[in-house]
Amino acid sequence: MKQDKRGVEINISTIIIVILAVLVLVILALYFTGGMKTLFSQITGIGGSYSATDIENAQTVCAIRCSANDVNYFCTHEFNIRKVDKNGQIIGETETLFCSSDEIGAERLAECKAAGISKASCTA
Repeated sequence: MKQDKRGVEINISTIIIVILAVLVLVILALYFTGGMKTLFSQITGIGGSYSATDIENAQTVCAIRCSANDVNYFCTHEFNIRKVDKNGQIIGETETLFCSSDEIGAERLAECKAAGISKASCTA
């Protein structure tokens, strides 16, 4: 008996090769149009870290104010700290932190310890 096949028969490996080829073309198009950078920064830029320079500057200022025993400054002065990706590129908006913020960690500095200034000083 002869089977009557009226449709076009296509091998599954051909379908997989076509899908992979289209995927490669899309990735190449994104790469050459700069879309890959945007996509990559969206994927990796979700977390980010704080700018080391901004944190160090804030710690220096906080240490000076702790040496002057200025509790009010320690608790209320705002620092605008930038978030950066692993390449140092600024991502997102700046975040407002205080000397008492864990990210700045001024209460761990020797000057603040010597003056007895900590987060608890801000709630008193």
